[in-house]
Amino acid sequence: MTLVVIIGVVKFWNKLPDYPCENGGFMVSQTTQSYLHPEKVVVRPWLGQHHVYAVFMLPNNYVYDRLITINLPVNKKFCGITINPSQTIDEINAKPGHYLVKGYLQTRTALRLISTGKINDLKQIKSWQLGYGKKN
Repeated sequence: MTLVVIIGVVKFWNKLPDYPCENGGFMVSQTTQSYLHPEKVVVRPWLGQHHVYAVFMLPNNYVYDRLITINLPVNKKFCGITINPSQTIDEINAKPGHYLVKGYLQTRTALRLISTGKINDLKQIKSWQLGYGKKN
C-alpha cells in the first residue's frame, strides 16, 4: 500500500507545471540584453512559499525582465518571476545609483530539484540570472 501511495505521489509531482520560460516574460530586446547574477541566493523551501529567491542589483535607468532564469548543469532551464524593485531587501542595501529586484523560483520546482540532489546547483549564484537593458 505504501508503495502505491509513493508511486502516486511521484506521478502527481512530476505533472505539476513549472513556471513557463516563454518569450512573453522577457521584455528587454535580445539584441541589447545583458545578464547579471544575483547578490544573494536563498534556498529554504521547507519554510514554505517564497523562500527560494535571488536578490539582484541593477543600475538606475535600466529595465529588467519579468522572468529570471535558473540554468542548471543538467542543461535544463527554469524560470521564476520578479517583483517590484526596492532599495533594501534582506539586509542588502542598494548602492547609490542602483536598485534591488527579488526573483522567485516556485517552491514546488525547488523541492523537486532538491529531491533529485540539485540543492548545491540551485544555491550557486552563477546558476541564477536576470536579463536587463538600457531604458529607452
